[in-house]
Amino acid sequence: MKSIPTSLRGRIGVLAATAAVTALTLAGCSSSTPEATTTGEPTGATEPTVESTLEPGSIKLGIAYWDTITYAFQLMLKGSEAVAANDPAIALESTAPDSGDPSKLLPLFQAVAQTQTDGVVLQALAADPFYRPVLDTTESGTPVIAIDAPPPADAGVDLFITNDNTELGRMLARELLKDLDPESTGQIVIGTNGPAVPPLMARVDGMIEVINDEFPNVEVVGPISTYGTAGSPQENYDAWDGIYRQYPDALAYMAPGAQDAVSLGQVQSKNGVELLAGGMDLEPGSLDAVKSGAVAVLVSPEHWLKGYIATKILAMHAEDGFEIPVGTWDTGGLVVTADNIDEVLARQASDDSMREALAPVGDEQIANYQDYITE
Repeated sequence: MKSIPTSLRGRIGVLAATAAVTALTLAGCSSSTPEATTTGEPTGATEPTVESTLEPGSIKLGIAYWDTITYAFQLMLKGSEAVAANDPAIALESTAPDSGDPSKLLPLFQAVAQTQTDGVVLQALAADPFYRPVLDTTESGTPVIAIDAPPPADAGVDLFITNDNTELGRMLARELLKDLDPESTGQIVIGTNGPAVPPLMARVDGMIEVINDEFPNVEVVGPISTYGTAGSPQENYDAWDGIYRQYPDALAYMAPGAQDAVSLGQVQSKNGVELLAGGMDLEPGSLDAVKSGAVAVLVSPEHWLKGYIATKILAMHAEDGFEIPVGTWDTGGLVVTADNIDEVLARQASDDSMREALAPVGDEQIANYQDYITE
C-alpha cells in the first residue's frame, strides 16, 4: 500500500437484569466561574429513584469536560447526569467552557475539585496542562477518573475509561469495505477534523491497518485535515467538498470524527452524487445521513457509557467504599448501519430513552469490571 502523507452494588444487580434492552438527567449546582455550564434539578427519570440512607446531596461529585458545543461531550455529561438523577444522595456539578481550550477548562476543573470532594470526572483533550491541578486534587484525597482522553501521567489518576480507538477504526474500515474486492486498485481517502487529537489519530491508524492488510493495491490518501482554522461545521464541509472534487473517483471516504460524517452526507446531497462513506459518533446529522443512505456506516464510541460508569464508580466509592479499579477501561463500540439505524435513532431520541437502554449496559460492565480493564 502507498500512503500520501498529510449500596450501589445491589442496585447494579437489579438494573443488570434488564440488560436485554437494546444496548446501545439530573442533579446539579450552579457555578459562579465564567463560562461554566451547570445542570438543573432531576427530571423525568424512567428508573425508580434509589432509596438511600444518606442525606440528600451529601455526596459531592463533579464532571469537568472539554466544551459545551460538541455532541460527543454532551453525551458523556448525560451519562453522568443519569447517575445523579437516580440517586438523591448525589449532588453533581458539571462544568465546561464554551470552546475547547485547556486554559479555559483548567480553572473550571480547579473550582469544581474544591467543592466536589467525593470525586471528579475529567474529560480533557490536552493532558499536560492539567498535571499539577490533578495531582493536587488526588493528593488531597479527592479521586479523579479520566474519561475519553488520557489523563496526565503520574498525577494519581488510577482509572481511565475510554475506547480502544484503534479497534474502532478497524471496525469502521471492515464494515465499510466489506464488499470491496481485495484486488481492487484505486484510492481511499481519509479525512479528520482532529489531526492533533490522539484518540482520533488512533482511529485513523486502525483504518489504515485494515486497508493495508486487506487491500494491498489500494492507495491511502491522507489523513487530510478537515479542521480549517476554527473547526467550524462550514469549514469542515468546505474541506470535504474540496476533497471530493480532488478525488471524485475514490473507492471510499472515511473519517474518525463526528462532524466529518455530517459533511460527507451534505457533500453528496449538494453535488448530487453517491459515495461510499463512513464516519464516527452519533451526531444527529450523521444518524440522519445513515437513515438516508448517504453514509453507509457509523461507529459509535458509546460516549454516554463513559460518563455513566465513571460517575457511578465514584458514587460507589463514596457511599460503600468500593475500590476504584486500576487501569484502562474499554467500553467498546457499536456499528451503526441501515440494519439497525431505526433502533439507534429510537435509543438516542431522549435522555429517558438513552438512560433506559444504556444504564443496564453500564451496570453490567461495572458488575463485571475485570472483563473491561485492558491494562
